[in-house]
Amino acid sequence: MYRIAMGHEQILYFVKYPEPGKVKTRLAKALGSNAAAKAYRGLAESIFHSLSNGNSKSKGFETVVFFDPPEKERQVKEWLPGAAAYRSQKGKDLGERLIHAFKEAFQDGAERVLAVGSDTLGFKPKFVMKAFDVLKNYDVVIGPAKDGGYYLIGFSGFHTILFQDIPWSTGDVLKTTLGWIREEGLSYSLLQELEDLDEINEHTTYGP
Repeated sequence: MYRIAMGHEQILYFVKYPEPGKVKTRLAKALGSNAAAKAYRGLAESIFHSLSNGNSKSKGFETVVFFDPPEKERQVKEWLPGAAAYRSQKGKDLGERLIHAFKEAFQDGAERVLAVGSDTLGFKPKFVMKAFDVLKNYDVVIGPAKDGGYYLIGFSGFHTILFQDIPWSTGDVLKTTLGWIREEGLSYSLLQELEDLDEINEHTTYGP
């Protein structure tokens, strides 16, 4: 089994294999399935490359790709080469998949862990460095999305409760998550708000 060095920081990069008709279905209603898949592919690659630049141990963090569907492992490795490890997403919904991924990361020995989405416009490497810096002093860091969700969430400890009873795919994801954070008495900090790929149209540029 892949294991990182104790005390390391780890990024959990959540991606879907960019097959037309199976990714960004909301965006596909405006652009068509092929164009939507192409848009997602370009953006996911751009974000991955910005993350993979940190896989050097000298920079202190490594990227693990959590992909879906599980039968696309070979294609994902060819598409996004160079990650520290590749693991299939496990769980019935996003909450279960995040719980599983964070649990594995902390069991691997990670000290601070970020989960990063693959469909955020304007994502830059500086957000990762800022998030890890935040986690040196806070329990939770979140990168809020304009649609009411988030593009990044990170912990300095494992907090399963923050993924339970969340109304996924609605505009109340962040609001509900912050409610749990406050109820649990956890400290947190928010990063810059960014936009999700679903919000673009045929006139919007994307990718690198």
